[in-house]
Amino acid sequence: DLTLTDPALNGFWGGFTDGTHGYVVPNGNGKVARFGMHDFNVVEILDLTLTDPDLKRFAGGFTDGVYGYVVPTNNGAPFGKVARFGMQDFDAVEILDLTLTDPDLKGFVGGFTDGV
Repeated sequence: DLTLTDPALNGFWGGFTDGTHGYVVPNGNGKVARFGMHDFNVVEILDLTLTDPDLKRFAGGFTDGVYGYVVPTNNGAPFGKVARFGMQDFDAVEILDLTLTDPDLKGFVGGFTDGV
């Protein structure tokens, strides 16, 4: 029960693993939770809203083995800010705002990686 670590850790939409940790994708509060796959007693939290208050609701995520990515969906209106974070240190949030390329690039569900 992740809410024992932080009462706000609920309402996730998807998750992924890097083989060592499991990650759940926030859909409302911007907090990514990470837990050890072999030790469920260790939970870490990365609050994406500390980087940008828009980073709250995501619908899916994925990893390329170095970074974790969360897919933007709707924060009351569709938005297009993809967030990525370093998985080794579980920090260093970066943002790619797809709407700066095309204003229609927003409101996604799901993501992918090339598997390389």
